[in-house]
Amino acid sequence: MEEEVKGISEYLEILKRHKKIVIYPAIFLILVSAAVALLLPATYKSTGLILIEAQEIPIDLVRSTVTSYADQRIAVIKQKLMTTSRVMGIVKKYHLYPETVKKSAPSVIVGLFRQNMSVDMVQANVTDPRSGRSKRANIAFNVSFMDEDPVMAQKIANELTTQFLNENVKTRTARANETRAFLKEEGDKFQRKIQSLEKKIADFKEEFNDSLPELLPYNLSMVEKLQEQLVTGQNNIMVLKDQIMTMSLELANLDALLPSVGSQQAASPAQQLSQAKAQYAALQDKYSESHPDIKRLKRQIKSLEKQLGTNAAKKTVVGTRYKSPLLLKINSKIDSSEREIKRIQVRRKIINGKLNEFEKRVAETHQVKRAYEDLVRDYQNNLAKYQELRAKELQAELAQNLESENKGESFTLIEPPLVPNKPEKPNRPKIFLMGVVASIGIGVGLALLFEILVGGVRGYNELTRIVGAPPLVVVPLITVKSDGVNATQSWYVKIYKAQSVYVKLYWLAGLIIIVMLGVHFFVMDLEIIWFKVLRKISML
Repeated sequence: MEEEVKGISEYLEILKRHKKIVIYPAIFLILVSAAVALLLPATYKSTGLILIEAQEIPIDLVRSTVTSYADQRIAVIKQKLMTTSRVMGIVKKYHLYPETVKKSAPSVIVGLFRQNMSVDMVQANVTDPRSGRSKRANIAFNVSFMDEDPVMAQKIANELTTQFLNENVKTRTARANETRAFLKEEGDKFQRKIQSLEKKIADFKEEFNDSLPELLPYNLSMVEKLQEQLVTGQNNIMVLKDQIMTMSLELANLDALLPSVGSQQAASPAQQLSQAKAQYAALQDKYSESHPDIKRLKRQIKSLEKQLGTNAAKKTVVGTRYKSPLLLKINSKIDSSEREIKRIQVRRKIINGKLNEFEKRVAETHQVKRAYEDLVRDYQNNLAKYQELRAKELQAELAQNLESENKGESFTLIEPPLVPNKPEKPNRPKIFLMGVVASIGIGVGLALLFEILVGGVRGYNELTRIVGAPPLVVVPLITVKSDGVNATQSWYVKIYKAQSVYVKLYWLAGLIIIVMLGVHFFVMDLEIIWFKVLRKISML
């Protein structure tokens, strides 16, 4: 059997039959809605308007250290102001929510305060000076507070507005100070590091002061110069030896020509010493020191010198010869040349020592250069970073002065919170209208529920649906006097039917009560639910 689909006329007939169920609950609920709309406490809202002003000095000249957007800073400041400690401080200062403070925990009070406080951004279409495009930008924001007392709402709103202004200045100044302090600390670190590197470079120069890369040209020139001096000294020694050999030969020839007392006698030891020296000088240029003839002459010279002694030998030579001026001159030149050779040899030893030293410097220069360049490169890199940090520190100092003198981006109060003259909520006409609509809906719902619970067969269409065929004749309702008697006779039947309907309603009410108790004990306290409902209604 197909389910019956009722039309509008049938629903209207149901409402007509149960008009009392629709009207009485609706009237009662409308009265309740009117009472709620009238009895809900009024809540007043006080608002302060704060303008976001741009930096006065051009950014190209002085750049602020605060780089966050205004809405970000406002959100951060709001979070700071809405902490439990600061909220409870305001509540105690102005004695807010005295009854709630006695009964509830601080978290409940803070939550209530946060619900009553709001920050709303004010946006406008502006032109970006860099790109020239139009965009939405925050130009101001409202700080509001709601309370049942309009004067208290104005006081709290004024307190919050003041804290927003002060916190913004404090935050920007602190950010500028922290930035400068950070840059100064980093600059000091690099300064100490540079000083340490300077000391290392100084110690390195002191340790390798003769092998530094910048001294390499000088060391090479000195090596070349000393080598030239050695060659020159060797040449001078060879010239002097040639001169000594020549003069020794002349001296030997003079001994043969000059008259002497013992001219026919054998040569004296002094003459032998002179001849040995002449031969030694002549052979020294031809042979090395290890040649047998050189060794023999050296032994002979040492033996004659020991026998006669240097001065005695000279005196003997002079004593055995005529004291000719030419002879004395030759002996004097020989002695002078020998002394010059010894002096040149001593100087050559000194030059050789210096040459070895300079050659060592040149050899060490390449290794010293690598370590020295590493130190210098590290020093230059740190110096560049240090100079950059000091330049940024100077900019941070200017930004700090910018913030301390309120020349940067600032919040300006252009409309202080006022005492409101009319409540912000509840919207009583709206609540009443919603109550009327809900009341009528509930009445209609009760009528339909009663029709479903009571049931019965009514109307031509329903009879046709049940029987399966339309009735032959439809007789309209005719009221006669006997209907009263029949009505009296059927009184017990009506009571029975009414009792069955009430039993169903009782079961429905009991089920509703059980559900409410379950919610109360296992989900949420009904008092809290009722409080939240009232809060939602009061916000309308």
